[in-house]
Amino acid sequence: MPFVRLGRSRVKTFSLCLLTLVVIALIAASPWGLRAFGGPTARWERLSFIGQTYGAASALLAALALIGIAATLIFQAHDTRIAREEARRIAIAELLKMAMDDPALDEAWGPVPADADRKARRQLMYINMILSEWQMSFETKALPEKRLRAISREMFSGRPGRAFWEEARQVRMGTAGSRRARRFHEILDEEYGLAPVPPPERPRARRPWRFLAGSAAGVLVLGPLVRRAVRRRRSSG
Repeated sequence: MPFVRLGRSRVKTFSLCLLTLVVIALIAASPWGLRAFGGPTARWERLSFIGQTYGAASALLAALALIGIAATLIFQAHDTRIAREEARRIAIAELLKMAMDDPALDEAWGPVPADADRKARRQLMYINMILSEWQMSFETKALPEKRLRAISREMFSGRPGRAFWEEARQVRMGTAGSRRARRFHEILDEEYGLAPVPPPERPRARRPWRFLAGSAAGVLVLGPLVRRAVRRRRSSG
């Protein structure tokens, strides 16, 4: 995804630079083009009209050249902003990976509930990184809306994806800073509502070794009692 975004931005920048160079070349070559109108019978009045036409045309071409330069600078600034945002998200992803592997580092991000399920918490952190990548790709138009709807609906069809969106929906939708970011979260919210709700998780069956351990403990406790009862019967008999 990052290579696709960089490739597209470079193509746009190169095209604008090439267009600007072509316009400048036309302005520079226009005097030689005007010589074709000259001849042995050319008059100064005719050259004056041609000069006036050339002046208007050169002004128009100069304006187009300035527009091309301005557009090039705008695209370069946009690409720079995207590169910074991508670098920031990569750094955050690396920090989250460290927190996923080390519970002590996880606590550095904020208080961790005492009864928090470690597996579920790691899944939420991983889903957050996935959505950050989707958002960057959608904002740069590398991820089409149709594809985003398909993969987000698939994610929200599972319990971890639904649990994440139920917890992070309000924060993510409230902090979207651009029109594309708001649209991205609107699509996610729509697909969350359309995704099929997974069936409730079945309670885990008790493991056999726990049952055997309990039985063995019961035998150890009841054994002495049984022996005492047998002895009493023998002594009374």
